[in-house]
Amino acid sequence: MDKSPDCDRCLLMKYKIRDIENFIHTSTCSTIIQAAQKLEISQPALSESLKRLEADLGTILFYRSRSGIQLTPSGRVFLGKAQRALQSLQELDFSSDQVRVFAGRTVTIGCHGTVAQYSIPKAVAYLKEKAPDFKIDLRHDLSRSIQTEIQRGNIDIGVVINPAEVPDLVIQKMAQDTVGVWAAKNESYDTIICNLNLFQTQSILKKWKGRPEKVISTDSLELICKMAHERIGYGVVPGRAVEMSGLNLKHLSQFPVYRDQISLVYRPEFGKIPAEKMVIEALKHSILGL
Repeated sequence: MDKSPDCDRCLLMKYKIRDIENFIHTSTCSTIIQAAQKLEISQPALSESLKRLEADLGTILFYRSRSGIQLTPSGRVFLGKAQRALQSLQELDFSSDQVRVFAGRTVTIGCHGTVAQYSIPKAVAYLKEKAPDFKIDLRHDLSRSIQTEIQRGNIDIGVVINPAEVPDLVIQKMAQDTVGVWAAKNESYDTIICNLNLFQTQSILKKWKGRPEKVISTDSLELICKMAHERIGYGVVPGRAVEMSGLNLKHLSQFPVYRDQISLVYRPEFGKIPAEKMVIEALKHSILGL
């Protein structure tokens, strides 16, 4: 089968480009409603667009049920052709006019709020320089929740800490961090300040022999750093969170630690068009440049 750029562009000339773009974005979602929200169009408009494309092709692209949508075998075949065709067109635009890299595409990036502080600003600065028309949406939650939302198609790409290895996601290991015990001074305290919802914290507490019984739990890593700085107790936080706080805290190496893996996580179909490739490149530039 001929997969030359000229043939790809012929596909775009035969069908409406917007219908093809809508189809590609919908293929990453589990429901029409979800896809319409991501595309920022009404559900009826998206349904009409998909039906028009199916009519033009003479085939059904999606199985539709109460539980959601799923690509048919014909849909999977056409998805590959559509992605190559759209990529061919956008690469042509990219070579002649860099301000059209995103071409209206909004990419949703997810990560923990603290992770965002050291990964997002540099990435956005990179996008601003390389693709002035960039459009992104940021979502913040615990890493495990971010990964779940990526699997569901609600988030395009995430900076995830210690992602679970699953076959339907691309996981690229980028860097490491160390969760440890920090304090204003290397002295004894009767209190531990931490986030008990994090398994890194639970791992450290289990290994910590003779640890203080009094525990203050908070979801805010920034608050943990500030309370440790005020000598209220030991703070259990990642090293990068301490660095971002700017506070003069000491890592107490006599206590247990947990090694975090910082990874980029996205679905296999993500990263096929210039806008998505640019976001991956920007996040890598930011994380690896730390």
